[in-house]
Amino acid sequence: MTRLCTCLLLTCWASVVMAQPFLLVSLPDAEQLAVFEIDSRTGELTHVRDHKTEADPGPMSLSRDGNTLFLSLRNYGGLASYAIDHQTSGLQHLSTIKVDQDPAYHWQDHSGKWLITAYYHTGRVSVHAVDDQGKLDQEASFFGETALNAHGVTATQDNRFVYIPHTGPNLIVAFAFDDQNGELKVLENGAIHSADSTGPRHLATHPTKPWVYGNYEQGNQAVFYKVRSDGLLTRKQVISTVPDDWPTGKGATARMTLSADGRFVYVANRGHNSIASFQINPRTGALSLVGIYPTEPNPRSFVISPCGKWLYAGGQDSGKLAIFRRNKRTGILTRTGTVETGNRPWWLQIIE
Repeated sequence: MTRLCTCLLLTCWASVVMAQPFLLVSLPDAEQLAVFEIDSRTGELTHVRDHKTEADPGPMSLSRDGNTLFLSLRNYGGLASYAIDHQTSGLQHLSTIKVDQDPAYHWQDHSGKWLITAYYHTGRVSVHAVDDQGKLDQEASFFGETALNAHGVTATQDNRFVYIPHTGPNLIVAFAFDDQNGELKVLENGAIHSADSTGPRHLATHPTKPWVYGNYEQGNQAVFYKVRSDGLLTRKQVISTVPDDWPTGKGATARMTLSADGRFVYVANRGHNSIASFQINPRTGALSLVGIYPTEPNPRSFVISPCGKWLYAGGQDSGKLAIFRRNKRTGILTRTGTVETGNRPWWLQIIE
């Protein structure tokens, strides 16, 4: 019996060890995804292959179960889905649907049944069903106008409310979400405005608290909202992502994200070419600056490894990635390396 248990444990251990985490990088000029193997001990990246795409790839996201990759085909105006082989990082094409041009961001809802997408150029939002195999339904359950420069998607943890930020009209639109039918309805007073030249770009919902965090593109700022019982957002704090001596109006933020444990917010600064790290007060939700760390030029996208130990930031103007060791306790970033990716790394996504 002991030998049997030992064999089973070794088999399970071996299967876990075999599955390497991988980093995917969208390279729109080459119409391909660069695939890098991640060394979980050192954070180092090894380029293993390139995956050709149907058109210029942009933003990526993962399904709730982690088995499907969703990909924007920006200028083509398409959304594609791929089955992920976690042992080899292989991608098997499942579906491509035609949508609006420049799907700037997409996100699978908490039920795992719907992909919600924001469209930058047309100022619209769509909801498409995703079947059990990860295929996208061409016919949208919802396709509606919001405002120009729709740029992100997030939802409350109970799946009841969805928020779409817009960089052009300084606007977040709040929706009620019916996850049975995949329908969105703008809330009464659901147009949440910010000051001129702020430009809400991305939003992320705290994993356990009624808090939403975001960034202002033109304002070079991070922002903290509380979610009201009716789904509307109350702005509680705005804090700069660049040093005090940085010229007002110069540069723009890009990607922002929360750490998986909900303790830190990170924001990329284009122009200043840095990543700003903020700690979240666990009692109040307020942000305090941890530090601002230099990256490669024009850091449009970055990603934190699932283990939380590494942060990878793409330099759109240099064709390189900056590798950082991340202190999970303090949120501090330490630059450990650089790797070439190819021209214009647009979006980063880790699979494991």
